[in-house]
Amino acid sequence: MIRPMEAVQLPEARLHTGSSAQRTFLSLNSSLWRLAVVAGIAQFSVSVWVWTFAVFLEPILDPLQIGLTFSIGSLAALAGYPISGVTADFIGRKKALIFSFIPQIAGLYLLWTHPIWPVIPIAYGLHSFGWSFVLVVSRAMPADQITSDDGPNASRKMTMVLLPTFLMDGLSPLIAVLLLNAGFAQSSLLGLGTILALVSMIASVVLVKETMPRHLMKNAKNGGHVPLHSLGGPFWKFTLAMVGYYAAWGMMIPYFGILSVVDWGLSLEFYGLAWSAFSLATATLMYNLSGIAGRRVRKALVFSLLANGGIMIVLGIGTGPVLFFILNVAWSVPIVIWISTERLLSINGIPEEMKGRALGVFQTVISSTGLFAAPLGALLWVYLDSLRMLFLVSGVLALILSLVVWRSMLSVDVTTFRPKQRTKAHTSPPHARTTDRME
Repeated sequence: MIRPMEAVQLPEARLHTGSSAQRTFLSLNSSLWRLAVVAGIAQFSVSVWVWTFAVFLEPILDPLQIGLTFSIGSLAALAGYPISGVTADFIGRKKALIFSFIPQIAGLYLLWTHPIWPVIPIAYGLHSFGWSFVLVVSRAMPADQITSDDGPNASRKMTMVLLPTFLMDGLSPLIAVLLLNAGFAQSSLLGLGTILALVSMIASVVLVKETMPRHLMKNAKNGGHVPLHSLGGPFWKFTLAMVGYYAAWGMMIPYFGILSVVDWGLSLEFYGLAWSAFSLATATLMYNLSGIAGRRVRKALVFSLLANGGIMIVLGIGTGPVLFFILNVAWSVPIVIWISTERLLSINGIPEEMKGRALGVFQTVISSTGLFAAPLGALLWVYLDSLRMLFLVSGVLALILSLVVWRSMLSVDVTTFRPKQRTKAHTSPPHARTTDRME
């Protein structure tokens, strides 16, 4: 996961092809794996620089300017989420994905060549706008497949498409450290990211296959604007409950790199190593953990949110490189569960032709917290004169707000993605458990 910018993933789903099931590996067919490869390249274009971004900004900007930079990024993303949802439903997932790389490339190029105020927040905003398309499309594509497949291994499909992205997120800091030790400047990582974003765009044109049937695009266009109330009460209860949790998360996560290097006293190289350990542990655990989470989705999500809060608190009070490394590896468990359950619950019961827009609305609402969470975190950082206290306060709030999320999910119907019994003519692959259920 790209922790300062949210977990960014780029899965694709397959179209239903009738009664004969396609061959799968780790719950994904060939179309999903082709897109997963593209996702890995796209993740590399971000992960190679984002882990040092806050550290990169610290000597250039003051704390309030850093907070404002992240807020402008959040504002740009907020503009992108609803646009991306409508675009993905109207013209298809693939075209929306291809477009997303244009502002990303422009933003990265400006950050690379003009790392000064006020170019930095403008460039970061451009990149965030493009990345918002990736976030929405990445949820819509597996949702397409889950709907066409009648629901088996829903949480696993939402997660396993991320395997290459977490592998690249783990390897990128190691590659970046080698480049830095070889004498490259931190800004050169942004240049590498620019080139890789261009490669990702080309690869998406060549490899990615559309997952939304044309008749659904036509239905989406004919349906026009979707009234917000049509998404239903359960959708809004869950979405608004997650807003509070994302606020607590957004207060501290942009400053994770600064906390690691300044307050924990770690070297940039060790910080990169710990980041890599987190991502590689995530890639290793995601298949089994996503399958387990799929059986008890509501309980799994609450567990992941509580665990995140606990780790925030320990980050605020702990010391030493060994503990920091252990925390990063342990962090992979709740993050995998969070990823595999949250978006699944948010679109549960939403008509297929509305999923892109529903995901756009969900992402818009929860990401709106970035407009005030990052600056509020910066203000608390200045007022308390301690990043550690900021992490401690955020962690306590996260624990409390996890219970609010649990309460909101009591009205969410979890039967939609329960696997249906299949005949012998349409058997599941050996690893698919037909008894999996969402609770």
